[in-house]
Amino acid sequence: MKKKIAIVTGADNKYFPFLKNLVLSLNNSNVLEICDLCILMVDTENNYIADIDNFINKKKKVSFSLKLFFNEKRNWHKLLTERPFLKDHFPGYEKYIWLDADTEVLDSQGIMNLIDATEEKDLAISTEINESYVFKNTKFGIKNIFSSFYKISGWSFKNYKKYFSKDLGEDLFFKPLFNNGVFCMRSDSPFWELWKNEYQAALNRAKTSYGIKTDQLSLNKIIYQNFKKISILDATNNWIIFKSEPMIKINESFFTPSFPRRKINILHYTNYKSDENFVYLENNKKKYSSIIK
Repeated sequence: MKKKIAIVTGADNKYFPFLKNLVLSLNNSNVLEICDLCILMVDTENNYIADIDNFINKKKKVSFSLKLFFNEKRNWHKLLTERPFLKDHFPGYEKYIWLDADTEVLDSQGIMNLIDATEEKDLAISTEINESYVFKNTKFGIKNIFSSFYKISGWSFKNYKKYFSKDLGEDLFFKPLFNNGVFCMRSDSPFWELWKNEYQAALNRAKTSYGIKTDQLSLNKIIYQNFKKISILDATNNWIIFKSEPMIKINESFFTPSFPRRKINILHYTNYKSDENFVYLENNKKKYSSIIK
């Protein structure tokens, strides 16, 4: 029987250790019994994919689908530009789940939450907000918050202003940022085309390859313009570990460090690099990356 849901991910050669870990976690959580696994490939050779090829239903080599006005040589940037094109690359599914290669599915409930949340909504996605997350003002945003509340700085405002408008930056800076490393979107959603258009508009203003990173800001703009069509999932379905390392409890399960403790379904190793110390999930026994001690 044809599966109705596609899980899509991808990586270049350097990120393959993360990708392998993700695919093995999907298999161990039995998610691939109900979803097809589709891989976007960006390198010229595909030898690195051989280790997980038996888990893959479809794969496609991609380039930049949007028009760039600067030279871009980094292959992994192709994956950022291709997220609005998932249903074009792999047509025929009712829903598309995107998982960054540096995520890990600890419990199938995370995938089920994404699927169930899009029964009546266009998009299911988590914010980068949780009571356990530690705010790091040097990276995310406000300088001298107590002495100058209205003086806005930081990555999000700077790039909203640069690639969209100052008014949008001032508005969205004070709203939670949605992380598009994990999301589920219905195939019939108008968000696909809206996302392509907003992202292309941002790229039109970009003079360097840094503009490629506006994929997430473009999606956030659409989300806040169509807020009633969004299902906001708990951070346990996209736990960003550099913001807060989870608590390891009995049976190697991960839980939120703050009360009430909730089981984490999907880990997201954002800002970490794969290396020889990375531990894979093997033989249906859960082993976790040495990233978390």
